[in-house]
Amino acid sequence: MKNSPALRLRIESARTEIDGNSVFMPEAKCVSNVLLKLARGHAAFELSQLCRDEPDHFWCGPIASLSSKIREDFDSAHVQQLFGEIGSRNYQRLQVAQVTLQSEAGELHQVAVLINDWINVQDDRYRYLAIDDVGELVIRIVVSEYLACEVVWRLE
Repeated sequence: MKNSPALRLRIESARTEIDGNSVFMPEAKCVSNVLLKLARGHAAFELSQLCRDEPDHFWCGPIASLSSKIREDFDSAHVQQLFGEIGSRNYQRLQVAQVTLQSEAGELHQVAVLINDWINVQDDRYRYLAIDDVGELVIRIVVSEYLACEVVWRLE
């Protein structure tokens, strides 16, 4: 800190006191940059897709700030409509579930459904979901079950 007055100033400016306790408010731009780099890494590693362009959608914030309906959708596994890159890690992880549907006439039909579920890197610390489906790449990330992120790139 002695050798880097600029870093010291940034840390001191992020510090505030609440009820006598020191609290650090991270720089939002830095947090966003880290999450975007993680999302790009997951897109490349899991989906075999390089995402060098700016995303079409980027959101990050406390997961508790999501409404219950949006949180449920965010946390759900993805039902895959189309295959992504054949041979990608994501393609190898898809699960097939057999679902029985009943028509209005009472006829039963069995349908195979492809499920793309979350990858838990470390329980309650880091998980992500990488989706390549219907012309979109979607990366969802949750850190410490507190910070959530969703990044979307539309494919052409």
